Amino acid sequence: MPLPLKKALISTIECYNAGIYSAAAVSGRRTLEGIFKYLLPEGKRNGPLHKLIEEATAAKDLSGPLKTLSHAIRTGGNLGAHFDEEHEPDENVARQMVELLNYLVSYLYVLPAQISQLEADLGKNKT
Repeated sequence: MPLPLKKALISTIECYNAGIYSAAAVSGRRTLEGIFKYLLPEGKRNGPLHKLIEEATAAKDLSGPLKTLSHAIRTGGNLGAHFDEEHEPDENVARQMVELLNYLVSYLYVLPAQISQLEADLGKNKT
């Protein structure tokens, strides 16, 4: 993670932890802007956030890491499922697989529900 992006994320978390929720929301948006700027080449990092999101998602295959993660977990599972005298999963491999499975489940199931809830809450705040 680029250092400026890490600093922006820490600032967002600090605002939230301090109970300054408006600042946390603004800082969170700023962090999001940084995320998408770093996904683009330097010459394309200007413009409003909505355009940065559209350009970054069009230019970069965001599903690639998900596919790689899924295959890595599958390969680790194969290591455990099939007998091999020379290769078997150890504690480190098993821990990594559990952690990555947790991230995958969160991404595929928890995150969509949380996004829907945020959208619903944002709709309530407009009235």
